[in-house]
Amino acid sequence: MESQRLFCTFRVDGHLFGVDMLDVKEVTTETTHTPIAHAPDEVLGLVNIRGHIYLSLDLRRLLGMPESDVTINSRLVLFKPSIGNAFGVVVDEISEIHPAEPDRIEVFDSSTHEIVAAAIRRVDLIAAVCKLPDELLVVLNPRRFLTIVDQNLVSSA
Repeated sequence: MESQRLFCTFRVDGHLFGVDMLDVKEVTTETTHTPIAHAPDEVLGLVNIRGHIYLSLDLRRLLGMPESDVTINSRLVLFKPSIGNAFGVVVDEISEIHPAEPDRIEVFDSSTHEIVAAAIRRVDLIAAVCKLPDELLVVLNPRRFLTIVDQNLVSSA
């Protein structure tokens, strides 16, 4: 019998998203970034966290959602090196840690999850959906985030 999984959840454009807790290094309030010239739109810039430099990505832009300003509620979710080298994503606001039983998690299929597919342009970033008691949690695969940036960097060159 599989044990429950824990998801670090956050809101982007009013939708609840999450990533596996095992992929998250930390969540920080530091969202001030130094822009990088000629970087793809998804790249906000570089962030210095306690002397370590991280690439800061805009999750809204990665998902193909409307652009928005970073606010006082925004947070930077940093990922472990096993996910990608020194990067994180800026989210509108952090939510909570949600436990989920394996039977509540479904592999994402755009034909059966049409509402989710309509809200998010980049459905290739979605790993699964999880039915919570009061809403749907869209589980993202952070390993794909840098791939999108790399693809856009190559296509703009």
